[in-house]
Amino acid sequence: DYCQGSRVRNCIVWGNTAAEGDQVHDSNDPTYSCIQDWTGSGAGNIAEDPRFVDPDGPDDDPETYDDNDYRLPGDSPCIDAGQNEDWMQQAVDLDGNLRVCYGISSPTVDMGAYEYVSGEPGGGAWHVDCSVSASGDGTSWKTALATIQEGINAASNGHTIIVATGTYFENIHFAGKNIILRSTDPLDHTVLVSTIIDGGNSGSVVTFEGTEAETCVVVGFTIRNGKGVYGGGICGGTADNHTHARIENNVIISNRADYGGGVAYCDGDIRSNTISGNRATHQYGEGGALAYCDGSVQNNTISGNLSVWRGGGLSRCNGTIEDNAISGNSSSSGGALSYCKGCIQGNAISGNSAKVWGGGLHWCPGDIQNNAIVGNSAGWGGGLALCDGNIRNNTVVGNSAANSGGGLAWCDGTIWNCIIWENAAPGFPQVYDSNPITYSCIQGWAGGDEGNISLDPQFADPDGLDNNPETFKDNDYRLKRLSPCVDAGNNRGWAWDSIDLDGNPRIFYGISSVTVDIGAYEFGSWPLRIVRVLRGSDSGLQLTWNSRPGDNYSIWSCSDILRGEWREEGKMLADGQSTSWTDPDTATSQKFYRIEVK
Repeated sequence: DYCQGSRVRNCIVWGNTAAEGDQVHDSNDPTYSCIQDWTGSGAGNIAEDPRFVDPDGPDDDPETYDDNDYRLPGDSPCIDAGQNEDWMQQAVDLDGNLRVCYGISSPTVDMGAYEYVSGEPGGGAWHVDCSVSASGDGTSWKTALATIQEGINAASNGHTIIVATGTYFENIHFAGKNIILRSTDPLDHTVLVSTIIDGGNSGSVVTFEGTEAETCVVVGFTIRNGKGVYGGGICGGTADNHTHARIENNVIISNRADYGGGVAYCDGDIRSNTISGNRATHQYGEGGALAYCDGSVQNNTISGNLSVWRGGGLSRCNGTIEDNAISGNSSSSGGALSYCKGCIQGNAISGNSAKVWGGGLHWCPGDIQNNAIVGNSAGWGGGLALCDGNIRNNTVVGNSAANSGGGLAWCDGTIWNCIIWENAAPGFPQVYDSNPITYSCIQGWAGGDEGNISLDPQFADPDGLDNNPETFKDNDYRLKRLSPCVDAGNNRGWAWDSIDLDGNPRIFYGISSVTVDIGAYEFGSWPLRIVRVLRGSDSGLQLTWNSRPGDNYSIWSCSDILRGEWREEGKMLADGQSTSWTDPDTATSQKFYRIEVK
């Protein structure tokens, strides 16, 4: 009541009574909260029953509060429904559990005072600590199991196993259980590299049955020294049964297998991992890092892996491969990727090598878009070889081939809106024996075809901060304002909902028209976001948004978004990288705002 100068967030407000305003009265609008009978505004608010574990307590009397249990069961709508803030990273809930942890679907704070930690109401969290004594007393918890496998054996579906820092010399088996296995703080890199599962070169480090669902999670570990036939680090099942467990925020390093040195047979999300120094060692070995993984592979660093035959980084991974840094991998064919049939987009693919075909990509027939494919090498097709899908809006630069096709070789797909520049080979340095290319910038191009240009693309800094064009990680292949590639591509349906390599909208008004640019980056494109909203006691609401110097903005408001009219409140020039505007109106209780960039 009367909480007008405060911010109410991530709360459960339920079962309260009053003569006026049972739950909230004359206060700032809450956000990301669960409020009984709520019909007001505020981002993220819900009015669903939080489904407390036992709000009446063992005595079935809701008004004797000492025994009432306000923890959340697994089906509560309050789980993963709050909004994370910086202060929460080391905070704990009312039970002493980490405030931001993996509940059901994401590392997002729950609403209320308790963080859900398992599928069983009020329980189901198992602790593992390799420093426990023979009596079972651990250093991190009052009681703890000594091995991770003991924790898995004790757990049931929906349970969470929390593992203390230390080195666990184990080869663990999930046996089909849908459980969460995590370190004490999966988002803390120091904890991640200090919580180690070492397979001792005596089998895969982690083995799944292949029947696990998406609710099964492995997060926050270093997984090393595994040795197996499939998946030295993580084996997700068999050729017929692939796990759907989520593999997230781990370091998977120095493992080896005949196929899939790091990970194999995993069809769940594989994201935000570092996968490096793994090997597929069979003479027909595939996937130094990943093999036969058909889920989403997103935001991973995949580097320094080796496969004897195909796919130094990834082989036969047919899900979406997106926003990864794939570098320094090697193989006979497909230094970075081979035989991957899904969409490959938004990746930085650099410095990979293949003895025969495709230093970057080999026989990838799906959509290949918005990637930077730079500094890769092969016998034929330094950047791409034998890729027959849609190849669009890629920047293919600085690749080399010992024979032909420094940029592309034998690519029979549809190729457009690409920059193909500074590639090298004794024969046909840019493109060799591929389908006609359109609306692209190709060095030395004299072959005609619609929309092609051969002018210098004018990259922002192709040599990087070290002034060395051959160290690719610091090279900047974004476009300068006067680049001939700006507004020079061909708009097609897919691009309207696509994003560039920076994650910005793909079709944008660059210099002269709303036309897609050539290459992986869209010049000038950026999303306008409200970054802060403040309400002072004596002044109106203040909005702050990210901006670009020189842009003009119009601010509009409306008191009724369904039936009211929008009214222009003011115009202003950008202050810099952020711009603020304060509404002088302090009387209106509810308003909606729209900001237009001119």
